[in-house]
Amino acid sequence: MKKTSVLPALLALVPALVLAQSTATPAPAAASQHVMIRAAQTQWGDAPAALPKGAQAVVLYGDPGKAGPFAIRIKAPAGYKVPRHWHPSDEQVTIIEGDFHLSMGEGASMHDADFAPGDFVSLPAQMQHEATTKNGVVVQVNSTGPFEINYVDPKDDPRTPAAK
Repeated sequence: MKKTSVLPALLALVPALVLAQSTATPAPAAASQHVMIRAAQTQWGDAPAALPKGAQAVVLYGDPGKAGPFAIRIKAPAGYKVPRHWHPSDEQVTIIEGDFHLSMGEGASMHDADFAPGDFVSLPAQMQHEATTKNGVVVQVNSTGPFEINYVDPKDDPRTPAAK
């Protein structure tokens, strides 16, 4: 009688069992996982304390407070302004709706630009910039965490008692 090993058959089942286990209890979405968010189902919340009051935000994927890529959307009301600041990592901004004005750079390299829906801006790490909107705006920010906002003038930082 010929003996057959059950080991190859069991090993063939391992990937199926792992897949079944991983789909039974989905983990929270991470930046490396497939994510789909419909605009109509976006659940806005207050923007982080590092931004002036009045804006709303939502994290689309990743965690801005941890190492790795992330995407967030920020909704700002008419007349909103984020004073001159910079970030330690590159920042990519896509204008989703509304009007958006940026003042970028320092000294002789300082320049301003107005942006409309569909426009894109890539700001290198440590580039000073200031953002404003006349009528309100929704922007998407893609970057790498941990994300920080460093205000050029400490009095502009809404996290400090003097700025509030």
